[in-house]
Amino acid sequence: MKNIDKDLFLRNNQLEGTMYVEFKYSSAEKEFWNEDSYYIDSDIFEYLLGVFEKSKEDFSMFGENYFSFEEVDNLINSLKNIDLEGIADKITKNSFKEDKYIEKIQIINSLISLIQRLEAWLVKAIELDVIVIILGL
Repeated sequence: MKNIDKDLFLRNNQLEGTMYVEFKYSSAEKEFWNEDSYYIDSDIFEYLLGVFEKSKEDFSMFGENYFSFEEVDNLINSLKNIDLEGIADKITKNSFKEDKYIEKIQIINSLISLIQRLEAWLVKAIELDVIVIILGL
């Protein structure tokens, strides 16, 4: 498992390896690995997968997903209701760290930051009138 007590909504220059879900606008110049895209590690994204599947019926973690403005709105609303404590419990369940309470708080704080940044990015897409594309593995 990647270190989750840090920034989770990454830029291209922060990536280590290739197992990431890419978030880009339809105005992006390249098909994959855009400099202006954001990325979420696939291990972490799996904890959020249900939210994306709920927001877009045919969402696939293994392909291109084009979100309509209505689906972006659904995603924003779903992100507001995500069970951060439940996700943190799942992550810390198999942890070897001594103080799981502190680890859980760090994870929740990182997830809150991720959700806030992702929501802001989605709102900006609506303001820019561009389609959101999420590229799975």
